[in-house]
Amino acid sequence: LSLPILTLIAVVIFTGFLMSKTRVGRQIYAVGGNADAAKRVGISILGVMLFVYGYMGALAGIASVVQTQITQSVAPNALMGFELTVLAAVVLGGVSMTGGKGTLTGVILGVALLAIVKNGLTLSGVPSYWHTVLTGLIIVISISFTAYNEKRRAAAGGHLS
Repeated sequence: LSLPILTLIAVVIFTGFLMSKTRVGRQIYAVGGNADAAKRVGISILGVMLFVYGYMGALAGIASVVQTQITQSVAPNALMGFELTVLAAVVLGGVSMTGGKGTLTGVILGVALLAIVKNGLTLSGVPSYWHTVLTGLIIVISISFTAYNEKRRAAAGGHLS
């Protein structure tokens, strides 16, 4: 096992523990789901947001060290343009764009799906322009299905009550 894989495993285990077994993980889901309700039950919105941004900064630092180890050079623009891929992976993983829903396992599966698709396109000789087009298409389709399911679920809940 290489250092990037070991780092990935460690970060996934720690983040999974943090989100499922700690109070702050539940607070993050609560603030993401409904910040007003979370504030009313006594959760410090500012504290949760500061923790989340700090944790994301720490993960970005870890990722930059891993990227530097892989490429053996420091290039600040090495991962420019990957924002769309990250968004696609998160949406494919089942994370709601409105917040409060999603699992770490789903995000990992979304990343794996996009990596397999991108690798398959590369091996097939498809130009990189079409990789971006396909990623965007995957995002649109995934968000459309998610929105449709949420709308259908809300309509079913409205008829039942």
